[in-house]
Amino acid sequence: RPVESEAAFVKSMEELMPIFEREGIKLNLQSHPNDFIELNTEAIAMIRALDKDWIKLVYSVPHAFFYDDGIGDVAKHIDEAGDLLAHVLIADTLNHKAAFGLRYIVNPPDAKVTIHQHLNPGEGEIDFDALYRKLREIKFDGIVTNSVFAYPDRPEWSNAVTLKSIREGLNIKEGLNI
Repeated sequence: RPVESEAAFVKSMEELMPIFEREGIKLNLQSHPNDFIELNTEAIAMIRALDKDWIKLVYSVPHAFFYDDGIGDVAKHIDEAGDLLAHVLIADTLNHKAAFGLRYIVNPPDAKVTIHQHLNPGEGEIDFDALYRKLREIKFDGIVTNSVFAYPDRPEWSNAVTLKSIREGLNIKEGLNI
């Protein structure tokens, strides 16, 4: 129920914003698959409509194909976010819209299921070269978080793979504390 959900969100924000301002709390918001705002541009528009310099955007890389209905143009998403970008979640995924929407075979064919992956960088179809290039270009200095949850049985290995991708992608020297 996107219309009702958005109205409830706006009402909540009207109540919470004075408290956040009084307490000096910053807020980072993220659009999310199957939520009332799925598209990157809609999340940015919502944040801009709230018109508070302390409300910024969380960009979830593994949601890139949801953010623009199967295109996954991470560089464009970063450009669209502009000065609102505060937090980037790093993980890879496959494009659920690829192969004529038949990337995943589910039986029975009309079953109501969601396939949502957060893989190690390089295991899916996200263009990490473009992502890291764009983050370096804009001199991104916000939060970067490992958002892989595909390997709960091997978290140390998965974390090492993702951290290596982040360090190399953002040209972070090995000795820096991140």
